[in-house]
Amino acid sequence: MTTKERTFLFNICVILYNILLGLIIEGIFFFLFLLFIAKTNNQNMGESIYIQIALPVMMLVGLIMAIMLSTKTVGWFIRKFHLEDKLDKKVIDHYKKDDAGTIN
Repeated sequence: MTTKERTFLFNICVILYNILLGLIIEGIFFFLFLLFIAKTNNQNMGESIYIQIALPVMMLVGLIMAIMLSTKTVGWFIRKFHLEDKLDKKVIDHYKKDDAGTIN
């Protein structure tokens, strides 16, 4: 298997991981939001500003958290399984960064 084929397969796996991670984080936020709505017990909650403002903000925050977490965990995966020489250099440079932003 060539480096190009391994990189393509790795990217497909990362895409599936990002989708799954995003759904999990958004699901957790949505569940917490539903708990908040149930706790407030407001009869006019359907027309409430909570839904009009909180849902888009919740989705944006969840998306940002999923991107940050995904980048960190994929970088860890590359280091853990020593994939530096098996994948394309551009992919390695994108994911394998330490906290200072420099490449390991």
